Order: sequence, then structure tokens, then C-alpha cells
Amino acid sequence: MIEKREEIKNYNIWQPFLLSVMMIMGMVLGYKMNDADNPPLIQGIDMDESSARYGLGRVEEIIRFVDTRYVDEVDDSDLVESAITAVLDQLDPHSVYIAPEYMKSINASMEGQFKGVGIESYYLDDTVNIISVLKDSPADKAGLERFDQIIAINDIVVAGKGLPFSDISDMLSSEEEDKEVQIHKYRSKTEERVQLSITEIPLRSVEIFYMLTDKVGLIKIDRFSSKTYKEFMEALEDLVENQNLSHLVIDLRNNPGGYLPETTNILSQLMKEKDRLLVYTEGKANDRIDYTTTGKSFFNVERIAVLIDENSASGSEILAGALQDWDRGLVVGRRTFGKGLVQEQYPLSNGGAIRLTVARYYTPTGRSIQQSYDNLNDYHDVSKRYSSDTIQIVDSLKYYTKILGREVYGSGGIYPDVYVPISAADEDPGLISILSQIPEWTYMQLRDDKLNFEGTIEQIAAWELPTEVLQSFNEYVSGQKNQFASGYLNNYVSVIRKEIKAQMARILFGEIAENKVQIVGDKALDEALNYVQSDNSLEEYLESYN
Repeated sequence: MIEKREEIKNYNIWQPFLLSVMMIMGMVLGYKMNDADNPPLIQGIDMDESSARYGLGRVEEIIRFVDTRYVDEVDDSDLVESAITAVLDQLDPHSVYIAPEYMKSINASMEGQFKGVGIESYYLDDTVNIISVLKDSPADKAGLERFDQIIAINDIVVAGKGLPFSDISDMLSSEEEDKEVQIHKYRSKTEERVQLSITEIPLRSVEIFYMLTDKVGLIKIDRFSSKTYKEFMEALEDLVENQNLSHLVIDLRNNPGGYLPETTNILSQLMKEKDRLLVYTEGKANDRIDYTTTGKSFFNVERIAVLIDENSASGSEILAGALQDWDRGLVVGRRTFGKGLVQEQYPLSNGGAIRLTVARYYTPTGRSIQQSYDNLNDYHDVSKRYSSDTIQIVDSLKYYTKILGREVYGSGGIYPDVYVPISAADEDPGLISILSQIPEWTYMQLRDDKLNFEGTIEQIAAWELPTEVLQSFNEYVSGQKNQFASGYLNNYVSVIRKEIKAQMARILFGEIAENKVQIVGDKALDEALNYVQSDNSLEEYLESYN
């Protein structure tokens, strides 16, 4: 009986797997055979041979039986998607199926642009409220402003109708270039209709860059999209040529990665030497590929510090790992996520895609920093990286940096040179819940002229928030019946004050202003500044630090 149960269990596991193989093989091979510019990933496989190898004929039989004989009607598309997912679930956590409905947002993020009118908004009280308007966008040219509310789009009332925000957003975007939309807006007891064109709107990955001191600049990279290198160079040029930058802090915290060439192009600009290995990739069906420096850096950047945390992954780890392996800069923060797998994305005939792991990448010293994914719950749990006490160092995976011969380790992410544990506030779920309500509350206070401030960005950071403002926020949180409200407002009053001021800065002055307020008291940034402003070499600094 036990053997029989085991047979049934194995059958239940492998049935969707076999079905999935046939589906994916057909879609991928069909795409590849029509892609002359991209060499086939499964090049040289004979279809008769592969059918026998993977049992595709038997899977076709199963589909025909399900289609013609199954007791109930079955949605073919759901069956196919379930089959695809079943195959990819047998692989690694980053080989995934992307359904057609998610392709638009994913492509927009990776390609660094989307089609829209150029507004950022909150959906408050069943109404779209504009937070900011992108300069020179259709919305800007049409006169839309911060605090405007959208009442109707193309004569369809969207305010107060309980429509999903995604439906409203779709009305303001389109695959068609220069499609016209009419917006009925409301502000300060006045109404107006405006005509806008939907066009390509840039989605920047390097939005925040400015000088921290008279010689030290900061560039924050949110992700590595197809335009990140260009945006990074524009930011660096501005800071060097116009603001006399000598030293650079690169903030890669919460950066999930992206395109590999964008990362290596940036690294080439941070090292003057030619043909230095930055990273290499290798896989079963992919020969080793080395990415090296070009020796053509355009700007003189002296000292470099890199900020990382547990959410820095992929391209962020490549950049931090290469600088660490070559002793080019100081890496500060917490151990990174540990994603050392390379994916390629293949479009499918249904408009979706599969993102398939095709290789591993290795840092210049030969480190693979991919963490184990035997246990997926542990794999996605970044809390073990909050403190150095909970991080296990595998001594058998010891490597040595290229210049100074310092010990570094593989497996499980990039371990920083200077470790900064997470603060108690940043990992407190109650406080996180309360802080999540600050952006919308602050916006409503400013919109309704209940939060008055006149001054500069620097003055916001130094402003002592009035007690009555905190009391007002306390009443708002309590009114939202937040289960964490009691006690937290007093225990974390300084954190809440700073976050309210940061959101004010964002709404009134933009993202750079928000960042300038948020970095006050940032321990990781303070450590980075200590290094880049010191007179000690990297080796001397680390010796004195340890």
C-alpha cells in the first residue's frame, strides 16, 4: 500500500511537469527559430530526438484526453500557465513565467520609459490626487499642477465611483503614441478641462544625485535599466564638471539589479586600468564570458564608497563585489541578498515571457555569491542579515582581494568591509505600519493648507516639527484603527518627525529634497563619509577601523 501511494505521489508530481515541458519547448523553440539575430539557446536539438527524450508525445496525449474526455470544461490558458509554472518551479527561484498582463509594467521598468502623461499621484478618498508633474511632460505643458484632482477622463467620471486605480491608470496610458486624452481636473473650487497627449515618459533609475560636502558627491542607483549607464554618466558629469566632485558615494541600497552591461559599463568608469576583470559568467550551455575594463574613464574620481543592504541584489552585487575585489573602494552596510544567477528573457506567443537562468556570474576573485535556495523560506528571509551575529561565514569559501590580499568570502552575498546593523526602528513592524501612513497624511495636510511651512530644503531638515502636528497625525492614525498606534508615536517620535519632514520635502521640492532629509543620522552614510574624507589609504583605514 505504501509503495502504491508513493507511485501516485510521483505521478501527481510529474504529470504537470511533463505537460509543462511540451508547452514551453514548443513556445521557446518556435520563438528561437524565428529569431535570426539571437543565437538559439537550445541550438542543435533535433525535434524527433527531443520529443523522444522528453516524452512530448505522451504529454500531447494527455492534453487531448483532457480536452475531449474530462468531466468539466477546462480553461486552456489557465492549464497552460499552470503547466509552465510547474516546470519552472522545479528550477531556481529566478526562473519564472511572466504572464502577459505583467509584461507592460516589467518592460517599462527595465527599459526606463513608459507611455503616459507624466504625473505621480495618490488615490485618496476614491479620487486621483496629483503629487507631482514631470517637467516638460504633456501634463506640465497642459498646466496640471500638484494638488490637482482628476474628476473625469474622456468624459468618463472617475472620482467617487469606486473604480480600481489600475483601471484609471490604464486610461492615462496607451501603447499608441500621441493618443489624445481629455482630463477634467478640480482644484481650489475651480474646474477645468485640458487636452493631453500620451507620449513616452522617462522612468529614471538615477534620480537622486547631489553634493554631500564641497568635495563628496552622492549618486543613488535604484535599479540597472537599459538607460542606467547614460543616466549615471550624466549625473557624474554634472557633479564633476559643475560642482567639483572629488570623491563619490554610490548608494545601492534596495537596488534589485537589472541589465549586466549597464553595471559593467559603470564599473569601467570607476577604474582607470585597462583589461581588469570585472565579472565573468558561465553556464552549461554558455561558455565563459569575461567583462573587463575599457581603460577609458572620462572623469577623475578619487575615493569611492558603496552603500549596500540585504535588498541589494544581482547588478548591485556585481558592482560592489568588483570594487571590493580590486580594493577600489570601501563597501559599507549589510550583507547583500546573494543572487549570483544570470537570466535571459524569452517572449512567448501569448504575449508573456519566461525568464530563464542560463549562467552564474563570478566576481573578479572567482567568488560565486549565490546563496543556497534549498529552502525557499530561508532564501527570501533577509532578516538574518540585519545583524552580523546572525550571518554565517563559510571559511571554506575564502578568497583574497587582488591588490591588498584581504580575505573575502563567497556564497550568500557580498559581506561589507564596514558592517552597519539595521536599527531597531527599521525592523519594527508596528512602526513600519505607522510610517506607511505618513505620505498620504502629509499630502492631505499640505493640500488642505493644514501644514504650513515656508523655507528651503535645508530648513525643512532643521525644522523642529510643532507638537500640534504630531498630535494631528496621532489622531489620524488612531482614526484609521491602526493596531500598532498605541505607544509607538511616543517611542519613535524622532523617527516619525523626520519621516513627516521627508515627505513634506518630497511633495514640495522633489525626491532629492526627500533624500537630503532622510539621510540625516544615516549611520552607513556617515561611515562612508568618514572614509572618503580621511587622509588614510583603504588599507590604513580598515586597519584603524578593525
